[in-house]
Amino acid sequence: MKELKVLTYNVDLLPQNLNLKDLPWWLQPARWIYKLVKKTNLITINDNVTYPYDIGRYLLESNADIIALQEDFNYHRELMLILEEEYNDSTHTGKIDFKNIKWFPYPKFKADGLNLLVKKGIRIFLEDIVKWNKSYGYFSNANDLLTTKGFRFYNLMFNGVTLDVYNIHMDADFYNGNTNVDKDLEARCSQFEQLVEYIKLRKNSNIHNPIIIMGDTNSYDKYDWDVDNIKVHLIHELDHEFEFSVNEALPNNFSDCDRIFYINNAKSKVKLELKECHFDTDTKLSDHFPLIATFTVNEE
Repeated sequence: MKELKVLTYNVDLLPQNLNLKDLPWWLQPARWIYKLVKKTNLITINDNVTYPYDIGRYLLESNADIIALQEDFNYHRELMLILEEEYNDSTHTGKIDFKNIKWFPYPKFKADGLNLLVKKGIRIFLEDIVKWNKSYGYFSNANDLLTTKGFRFYNLMFNGVTLDVYNIHMDADFYNGNTNVDKDLEARCSQFEQLVEYIKLRKNSNIHNPIIIMGDTNSYDKYDWDVDNIKVHLIHELDHEFEFSVNEALPNNFSDCDRIFYINNAKSKVKLELKECHFDTDTKLSDHFPLIATFTVNEE
């Protein structure tokens, strides 16, 4: 029997400012106008103080085998300076800045903020970077269309056992005082369906590995529509596949939008059994708390 410790964390590592000096030449007049009015070239986009080195040390001390990160944007190098001796990372798609942007047909930063860290010795065989087919909100509703949000798929080997791991970051919105969330909910429904279809495609290709899905779902238990969304468009859809046994790793101390699901396959000799799951509410380095789960990995 082996133990597997996983951690998912939205690290909120967006830059504090965007520098308008990085705009292309044909947009420099806009910078001059902005500077004339605001007396600065900087646009503040993240008022939270970032602690990349502290987050790196926290992740290192967590001793998790697999770490799923969301919003790993502008301080990835600082994180890895702390972590690189113990962990390998996957593909980093870049920063949020005007040098890493696609302008047409509309501006979009070419970064998804997703990354997976694995302890050295864990082998990643396959990584797939998938964009959501549907998102909502450009200059409103959490601005999801400004980045290439989606999910990452990884096929990896942990202690001789092959696992499928998904790292997700789903459509967001601002509930506080905002009742116009129908399009965001529609986007999240579509994203769950897209994720489920990807998982089914793997199964239909006769791949029967245990599965872990973790990340920022932007779905909260206090909202009935989010609860129904997860039950109907994720769990129910996968439970219809008779080989799957779908469970959520429910934390014992808190509830938030960060979630971990695990799926066992009847055709696999390897089974995941949840041992413990909790949010680390003492860690306040981001606007999210780390969610940690420990599994026993049993082989028949």
